[in-house]
Amino acid sequence: MTGVPRSAYERSKGLETVTWRHVPVGRGLALTLLEQGAAAARQQTGQGLLDVLDEAAGLPPCKLTVADRPQRHRTREGRLALKTYGYYRIAWESVPRRGSIRIYNLTAIRQQVLAPKVFLETLLHEWAHHYDFTGLELDRSPHTSGFYARIRDLAQTLGVGFVTPPNHELTPARAVPDDVVTPTLDRLKPGGVAPPQWIRDQVMGLFGRTRG
Repeated sequence: MTGVPRSAYERSKGLETVTWRHVPVGRGLALTLLEQGAAAARQQTGQGLLDVLDEAAGLPPCKLTVADRPQRHRTREGRLALKTYGYYRIAWESVPRRGSIRIYNLTAIRQQVLAPKVFLETLLHEWAHHYDFTGLELDRSPHTSGFYARIRDLAQTLGVGFVTPPNHELTPARAVPDDVVTPTLDRLKPGGVAPPQWIRDQVMGLFGRTRG
């Protein structure tokens, strides 16, 4: 196994549901996100949904920034090779640990507004990393089959299970997340900071399939 401590990988794979202090009442917010496109509106509604999830799961707050700019990307021979939908950043030194999610609101090449379903799916995916670090208290948040099962459980709890990808297995090597930034001895800046390197295309890393 490369890059992910065995204990974190096995714990992540073995847990398929989110543990709640009480059922989150966030379906209305999730459905509202499926009707919004403007970055400011998505940030306000998305932050409201994160607050509901954090409170229901007993987690510290997670700050959302929706950047009204194209996804960071890289081209190769004139074609899109890499892009990132968003990422999660954890501040290790704070007590309790604080998290930050950043999502790009425009597509990489055409600079069109990110589809509502994709935006909501990305938001739930990144919050699942927040849950892993601050709820399960894992020292890594690998993309295991259990991780994706928790996202599906979360979406179903909110009544939007249709936004999540189908079941799929990941090898330990592919489970290493590329959308998590874990700085060392670094203060978390409002809205997060850009990753130190290009995050690999989440077409494979996030959901293992092509998106339009």
